Amino acid sequence: MEAWAHYTLMKQLLCVRHPREPLDPALLQDIEQVLLDERAQRVLIDATSLPALTPATTLPATLHLWQGDITTLDGVTAITNAANSEMLGCFQPAHRCIDNIIHARAGPRLREACFRLMKRGKRQLPVGQACTTQGYCLPASYIIHTVGPQLDAGQSAPTSQQRHQLQQCYEAILDAAETLPLSDPQGKTIALCGISTGLFAFPVEDAAPLAVAAVINWLQRHPDTTITNIIFNTFRDADTATYQQILTKTYAPVPSLPTPPQVHSPSLHQAKAWLRAADTILVSCGAGISAAIGLDYTSTTLFTQHFPAFKKYRMRRLYDCFDRTLRDWPSENVRWGFYFTQMAMVRNWPRSPLYTSLIEYLGSNFAPDRVHVRTSNADGQFRAHDLPEEQLSTPQGQYAYLQCLEDCHPDAVVPSAPYLEAALPYLDPVTQVLTDSDKVPTCAFCGGAMFLCVRGGDWFNERPFAAGEERWHDFRETFLTDRHRNVVILELGVGLSTPGVLRWENEELVEQGEGRVRLVRAGLGDAAHVPWELEAEQLATTVEGDLQDIVRAIVAP
Repeated sequence: MEAWAHYTLMKQLLCVRHPREPLDPALLQDIEQVLLDERAQRVLIDATSLPALTPATTLPATLHLWQGDITTLDGVTAITNAANSEMLGCFQPAHRCIDNIIHARAGPRLREACFRLMKRGKRQLPVGQACTTQGYCLPASYIIHTVGPQLDAGQSAPTSQQRHQLQQCYEAILDAAETLPLSDPQGKTIALCGISTGLFAFPVEDAAPLAVAAVINWLQRHPDTTITNIIFNTFRDADTATYQQILTKTYAPVPSLPTPPQVHSPSLHQAKAWLRAADTILVSCGAGISAAIGLDYTSTTLFTQHFPAFKKYRMRRLYDCFDRTLRDWPSENVRWGFYFTQMAMVRNWPRSPLYTSLIEYLGSNFAPDRVHVRTSNADGQFRAHDLPEEQLSTPQGQYAYLQCLEDCHPDAVVPSAPYLEAALPYLDPVTQVLTDSDKVPTCAFCGGAMFLCVRGGDWFNERPFAAGEERWHDFRETFLTDRHRNVVILELGVGLSTPGVLRWENEELVEQGEGRVRLVRAGLGDAAHVPWELEAEQLATTVEGDLQDIVRAIVAP
């Protein structure tokens, strides 16, 4: 099993385990050590570096708005948890609720502590109240748990009682925070999640103004509070936009381009040290780096924005088109309406600081012949950001070419740009269908159907990418045989969907490198974990976090 699978299995087992019987102390210590090691690999956000809102009125605490994973905030006194009334966390491993994430990363002692709290009390925490536990394996010292109001199925709007209960939650949280020990002479920093706006179905458009009003009113009533910073934490873009609107209207202007926060982690420090010592670099990129700039093939929001007409074909994400055969499309005009729309979207995607800064870093720190970028992405973003072609290989193909689906002839592959240009005027803006059948690409050799030249089956025509593969093989053999080379493989966003393309080969290169090749594996979830044996030998390290933050930290002087 992959290291990621071990982590996942352990957390699943802990998620479904009831805390009636305490864990064996030795086992508990081992589990917590694993979680603390994982925390050392996770990119943490320095809460003191979050941009402050400029207040329209004087308050004893500074307000902040930040979007991200609340469990990665470092330098905070307490984070909040939107708990259920039993206070034991979520027992469903597949749930992505905040309750589940906090319990998984805090460790099993959190559930045991909550169980003891409820056993001594009423066995349930009433709606609108709060209680406090330690943070255990989290960077935050404490967790303040509260139970928000839950809307009934089919309920379109919260009642006046539910609105009052939600405000009570925020007031109870701040009351509980006020009683916490003052460990930092600068005051306390409290991070507030969006209570009840997830599975409890409280609309964020109603919840955000209630949350902001409750916090401001509480601060106005407590001018001598020990709380000096309050962070409104959001997770989704839509929620962030709602909070921005409310805060701008009721409190202060929200900067449209806030300064990125400072990040840190021991593994990130290790990665930067390896890169400084390296003279040769292989940058290996998967779908995660495209997702980091918004080209997320799992995003329903992206699909709704750019492909609304295709939702009627039971498609919700770009990944949904991968296993569709010719028979799954109503017509060639519909099929090419989709793919030309996709190609146009990718071609017009705005330039990203992530790619720009990474390519500038490569050019400034390594000789041109000591750099190679190998990516499984077909979107052409490296070439669009001016990476020299002689430093690139794309084994999974590129949207820049079309090919015969029968692969009837070695030359049955053509550049896609002329076909796209010819088709764009005939893409219906409402149906997104290609209205002119003459603009449907067909094979010049057999007259058959064509497709994007990407690896999707045994029909894939590798001919346009042969030169890149030859460059890659030469680059690889050179650094493996040259004993004077110090090589780092910087792997960005390479998950387990197709591990044989990049991931496993990178691990083999480290094993063959006789201690001269090191692997930095960065990304989210399964795209971040390295084999334990390579980590133990100081040949690989994990950096888990948003690639925007990771690359920004790597390229910084």
